[in-house]
Amino acid sequence: MSSPIALVTGAAGGFGSAICHSLLDCGFVVVATDVNGQALEHLAAHLHSPNLSCYLMDVCDVPRIEAVAQQVMQQFGRPVEILVNNAGIIGKNFCLQEQGPAEAKRIIDINLTGCFNCTSVFSRNMARQRAGRIINIASVAGIWGASGGSAYAASKAGLIKASESWARELGPLNIIVTAIAPGICKTKMFGQFVEEEQIQSKEEIKIVKSIVPVGRLGEPEDVAEVVQFLATCKTNYLNGTVIEMDGGMRVGQL
Repeated sequence: MSSPIALVTGAAGGFGSAICHSLLDCGFVVVATDVNGQALEHLAAHLHSPNLSCYLMDVCDVPRIEAVAQQVMQQFGRPVEILVNNAGIIGKNFCLQEQGPAEAKRIIDINLTGCFNCTSVFSRNMARQRAGRIINIASVAGIWGASGGSAYAASKAGLIKASESWARELGPLNIIVTAIAPGICKTKMFGQFVEEEQIQSKEEIKIVKSIVPVGRLGEPEDVAEVVQFLATCKTNYLNGTVIEMDGGMRVGQL
């Protein structure tokens, strides 16, 4: 029996590379896509697996997404069975800033519309096969909101509701849709946030960590482990589930 094919968007980033590594470890053929060709080359050299294929792909470019879907079919003789919508960006967009609407559009185009684009293209073959799984990487910002990050929060809230809607729409076709909403994790995007917010001292980082009951920031491997579980578990009864991964941050503290 051939190994299932999993396609990961934003594969060269913090979450993406960990997800690719995790899926390769459990026997998937992984198609890694990203807009950054140099970063993809670095990923391929780092993972060094015969089961890894890399494709340049912009989630905002529908013709390119369709081309990748066809190329995967030609290369392997079968379609993508697992789609991990991971590509995303973070950015500041205060509503009072003149450039706020333009920045908001850019963030929403990549984080939300990009997931619509990929889900639309890759779910078609899943529907023909009557089998597939779509795993969307959202954020707790989509549940709580984020001051100075309304577009990011809105894009992730939209992705959560899109995930629930797709679960209803695609479930009868045996396509299972789930979402993961990570909390504060140590990724390149968090590094940018730290720099921008001037949270640089050990004491300030300690304060951030104190918000999380387990006493640490999340790691990309934490998210990758849950992606692996969702991609491999036999049950289809998790359809429509949104998993909050925040170390218990949501329960608050006195």
